[in-house]
Amino acid sequence: MHVSMDDDDLTAAALAAEHLRLGAAATRLVADYAARLDTLPVCSAATAADLCRRFAGPLPERGADPVELLDALARDAVADATHISSPRYFGLFNPAPLPVAVWTDALCSALNQNAAAWRQSPTATALEEQVLRWLCDLLGYGDGASGTLTSGGSEANLIALKCARDAAAGAAATAGLGGAPLRVYASEQAHFSLVKGVDVLGVGRDNLRRVGTDARFRVRVAELRAAVERDLAAGLRPACVVGVAGTTSTGAVDPLEDLAEVAAEYGLWFHVDAAYGGALAFSPEHRGLLRGVARADSATLDPHKWMFVPFSCGALLTCDGARVLRDAFDTSPEYLDDRRGHDRRDDDGPVAEGGPGDGPTDFFRLGQLGTRRANAFKLWAALAGLGRDGYRRIVERQVDLTRYLAAELAAADDFEPVGDVQTAVCCVRYLPRAVRGAPAGTLDALQRALQQRVERGGQAWVATTVLDGRRALRINVNGFLTRRAHVAELVALLRAQGPRAAADVGAGP
Repeated sequence: MHVSMDDDDLTAAALAAEHLRLGAAATRLVADYAARLDTLPVCSAATAADLCRRFAGPLPERGADPVELLDALARDAVADATHISSPRYFGLFNPAPLPVAVWTDALCSALNQNAAAWRQSPTATALEEQVLRWLCDLLGYGDGASGTLTSGGSEANLIALKCARDAAAGAAATAGLGGAPLRVYASEQAHFSLVKGVDVLGVGRDNLRRVGTDARFRVRVAELRAAVERDLAAGLRPACVVGVAGTTSTGAVDPLEDLAEVAAEYGLWFHVDAAYGGALAFSPEHRGLLRGVARADSATLDPHKWMFVPFSCGALLTCDGARVLRDAFDTSPEYLDDRRGHDRRDDDGPVAEGGPGDGPTDFFRLGQLGTRRANAFKLWAALAGLGRDGYRRIVERQVDLTRYLAAELAAADDFEPVGDVQTAVCCVRYLPRAVRGAPAGTLDALQRALQQRVERGGQAWVATTVLDGRRALRINVNGFLTRRAHVAELVALLRAQGPRAAADVGAGP
């Protein structure tokens, strides 16, 4: 029987028994789901209205047996989920998570640590400091580097922009922004979180300068330098250059070394958004694309992307250590100010400054969150479980599969490549000879129609994006379950559904 709210059931023994019972049921559910991933339709045919009706109803007056609730979720939620762990999911950066990270995340939930203050989560804090050290080493940062785990790339980029804003306008944190507007520079392919970040920080969306890209969708460095010069001449305050290592649309990697030179030349904060592409550092074959990242003042990584950690888990690394983050975010609420730290004194005199290496770390002082999930548990398990070589083999295999995909589509003659394969993302347009003279709007509709046919069929999932103003198919070899046979099946599926999609939009022969 499940744990009730009766006094006799509120015991540690009853709790342990219930975990055993539910753990066995949950394990069966998860294992059964994993066993069917290769045969499940990737996408459900259920509509939004269908699902809303399925879960409608008032809050129950009396609780139900949790095993029955798990069965209900298996029937009503799991069955109609988008199965991003499928080897035939070629969508966004949502890979299947490693089993060790999934079950370590369950342990994290059971412990229910708030990884904000050391006294509340001492072991989670120690684990976080260790995984941050591993990530800093991965990107080539020195011993003094540090950082903080985040909910993902959006939060990490916001933290980086806050540090950049404070470096350019030191009084902004206390007095607010004043004087000439600050400018932040990023390519037109940079992530939308930068738009939100400059808005939240009071820099203003109009002051995020989007810089054009080349034929490979990498930022044009000369155009960046010219933009900085124009803003200086206009009396504005350039503050930050953002380079991208693995853009969302194409997986492109900016020339980071060149961007580091521009940032150094003008005294700007240099941030690298390597949320996706940072995992290239595991591979000696591909890590050269990241040359220059170690010169960044800060860098974003998303272990829930190419490191196969369950959502959500991001990281913000800082070259100059935790001091940068403390300067940007530190505060001392009375109910948490009972630690050894930089603003405290012992009976024997001043106490060492709190931070990695010189005392307990309170991670709420290094970012904006006061409640933080102990993500270090699952990240530590994933990194220790696969090791550098395990990640190297997966990353290299996925890049090879993506190149194979691009070659197969190019050989088909009815697909046109858009950009090139730099990571594990391939972008193409379906352009059979019979429709190449059609209006641009019709060709855009054709890409959408083909994507929709693939999605509705449930045999695979791909995305679309807009590049150079025109719609394109975006295909990411995303999961470690994907093999060459799955890629070959996708090519055959796209070729088979292409003519039907053309007929859907009236672009057939």
